[in-house]
Amino acid sequence: MEQNYISDKNIWLTGASSGIGFEIAKVLSKFKTNLILTSRDSEKLTNAIMKLQGDAKKYAFPMDISSESQVREAFEFISHEVGFPDILINNAGIFKPKSFIETKIEDFEETLNVNLRGVFNTTQSVLPAMLENDGGTIINIISITALQPFPNCSVYAASKAGMLALMQGIREEVRKNNIKIINIIPAATATEIWDKKFLEKNRNLMSSPKDIADLVVSTLQLCSSNTSMIEDIIIKPQV
Repeated sequence: MEQNYISDKNIWLTGASSGIGFEIAKVLSKFKTNLILTSRDSEKLTNAIMKLQGDAKKYAFPMDISSESQVREAFEFISHEVGFPDILINNAGIFKPKSFIETKIEDFEETLNVNLRGVFNTTQSVLPAMLENDGGTIINIISITALQPFPNCSVYAASKAGMLALMQGIREEVRKNNIKIINIIPAATATEIWDKKFLEKNRNLMSSPKDIADLVVSTLQLCSSNTSMIEDIIIKPQV
């Protein structure tokens, strides 16, 4: 099986300015590819792209995936300036750890708007071209909370469970069109979404964001197969 599926592809990565997204961008930037990086934090995105090294051509576009109009604008930019995305990596998301009773309706709405509606927006923007071209790959960074209950993240878990169900359903609609939809389901990962004190105390009990990034890129390398598709992958800390 050839191992250059990533080369010469147009890759759209959301949530690219920090955490898992930035680690994915660092690995992908080493390939000869067109890397489109989006994030709603313009300053962080600019700083992130300046740190990337490698053969990839890099494009930055600040946007909020929960906004249909901003996603449409980003997709038009990508399509005109780079080309239709061959690969979409849905990584952007937010996490607000709170007990259910402490969760305000604003927290609920923002979490679902970003984590679920945002994925709906980006995926719906790229699928028509993938269907027309009879091929493409969508990788989704989900969460173990979609499968396993934990305290103080019920709304986050609901958003990720919805994301998982959404993408599994879409997969069955488009698999006959040579479109691969792959869900990466990490457990706790050491990124800045956690409180600093909590992260310092528990870092050794978490996966590293680079591990997730390496898994994403390794999975992409297997997507040249016309006969098989990786579907859902769970990755957990060793300890």
